[in-house]
Amino acid sequence: MKRVISGSVFVAVVAGFFLLRQFTPYPQLFDILIYFFLVAGTFELGRAIKPFSVSGTHIGSVIYAALFAPVYVISEEFIISGMGWLFALTFCILALLILTVRCITQNKDMKTFAVSALPLVYPALFILTMLLSNDFSEPKGFLALLMLFVIAPFSDTFAFITGSLIGGKKLCPKLSPKKTWSGAIGGVIGGGIGGLLVYFIFIESAQTVNFFSPVLLFILLGLFASIITEAGDLFESFIKRRAGIKDMGKIMPGHGGIMDRIDGMLFASVLIYLIFLFV
Repeated sequence: MKRVISGSVFVAVVAGFFLLRQFTPYPQLFDILIYFFLVAGTFELGRAIKPFSVSGTHIGSVIYAALFAPVYVISEEFIISGMGWLFALTFCILALLILTVRCITQNKDMKTFAVSALPLVYPALFILTMLLSNDFSEPKGFLALLMLFVIAPFSDTFAFITGSLIGGKKLCPKLSPKKTWSGAIGGVIGGGIGGLLVYFIFIESAQTVNFFSPVLLFILLGLFASIITEAGDLFESFIKRRAGIKDMGKIMPGHGGIMDRIDGMLFASVLIYLIFLFV
């Protein structure tokens, strides 16, 4: 029951921000939700790897996350439009350079540096593609974000259902003992169905996409984004295994933390942004 309630609240919050985005003059309001994902996700990840990273990295990474999105938004709106990503990327590189100096002065090895650097890259640079998608002209921005927030849940749901009903050979037992090949295939099919639903429900907007067959594009994007979503889930499982934890957090009872909810979505966001950038 807790899982259903917390999942429903999550869906309601996301739906609310989509309504704000579409029915107010300020689509940038959606950035508030993305900003929350960024800060909460970085906090959870930093806490998980704290025992293995340079001292003070957790607090520093949260401060970094709190400033990352404002750096993008301010530079995009008030400095050079269309170049906000460059300022955000420069900010990331600067943070990595500071960390490098700290590791050198404290005689830390490369492994410690890599672990400490992880919260500066993930989820920040992945979430940057969400910010960029939100700044697409309409209806491209709406479609890109909608595909992201539809495909990942469809993929997860179909993977869970088919995996539970069919079972079979494990996908990657060392990282995620419960995931099966049948579930993975079901997840890919679910992603394709999600993409198809987005196309037909918002067909007038979808047909404005510059592709020889928009319906084929949405289906293929659903299929491939779901594969990447599952890769993101496994990557998160790898981190949790190495950190010795079950969930990244407890903010969503039955689901875990924010990172447990958006891990696959982060990876899919990169693909969806790149596809919509060129169509």
